[in-house]
Amino acid sequence: MSVSERPLGGVRVIVAALFGTVLICGAVLLDDRLNTTVDQRVNEGTAVTGRVVQAERFRVSRSYSVTRMTVAYSVGGVAYQERFSSELDEGRRHAGEELTVYVDPNDPSKAATADRYATEDLLLQLPTLLGVAGGLAIVAALVWIKTGGQPGSR
Repeated sequence: MSVSERPLGGVRVIVAALFGTVLICGAVLLDDRLNTTVDQRVNEGTAVTGRVVQAERFRVSRSYSVTRMTVAYSVGGVAYQERFSSELDEGRRHAGEELTVYVDPNDPSKAATADRYATEDLLLQLPTLLGVAGGLAIVAALVWIKTGGQPGSR
């Protein structure tokens, strides 16, 4: 019996494909919103000099890694030490390096750099993870259609 011949088989495939599409669309919208927020912090924030205290690189998959760094800076005599991360792994920062940090005027614990690093309140990696999950859901739906819903069948 193929997927289309079973009453709920076709519905499951459609739901999986729609779920994947919603995840991918959500990832695109969230990515746009996060980019807008980072741009806003850089354009409207107060520029202060910060120093990289620690820089770490995490490999998420073969083709995707995340750089996270701890940056110390002060605003109005108050010292802050925040974790920054980036969705891109292009910048190579090292401990002791100075950089310009653009601080949110309303909350100095929220900041960004011109090269797209931002404090971790933004979860910059989330759009990538949502996009991958959506892609996997769509692939699963396609495999389900091809195999007729039977594991291991061709």
